[in-house]
Amino acid sequence: MSQSELEKTILAYYLAGPAGDLSVAPRFYPYGELLLIFEDKVSIAVRKFGPKVRAHAKAVGKLFIDAMLERGAWSTKEGEYGGSMHQFQADMFKTVIQDMQASDPIIAQARAEGPEFWEKTFAGLAA
Repeated sequence: MSQSELEKTILAYYLAGPAGDLSVAPRFYPYGELLLIFEDKVSIAVRKFGPKVRAHAKAVGKLFIDAMLERGAWSTKEGEYGGSMHQFQADMFKTVIQDMQASDPIIAQARAEGPEFWEKTFAGLAA
């Protein structure tokens, strides 16, 4: 799936702040439940930027959880009746978030321009 510039920016915003504070119960979750959880978390994180930005929360939540699974921040095991279950890996999650923050050009730009960057950028992208 191709990401829009708005979706890339929402993901960067989530990675730069709210994602770093994530704490998850140490149990296994089905993929569908993770999608719902992170759609909600992203939606809450960007609500101050308006409904046009929030409308992308589902897509960005999926991008986030897929990236976390791909990088090992959530372990995966096959269920005995089929399907996969995923468990949060706190130490690996912190490492993955730090790596993603360090390599994201939007986060680098936001750090250089200061806190007004997000407000200005979302206003332009959601116009």
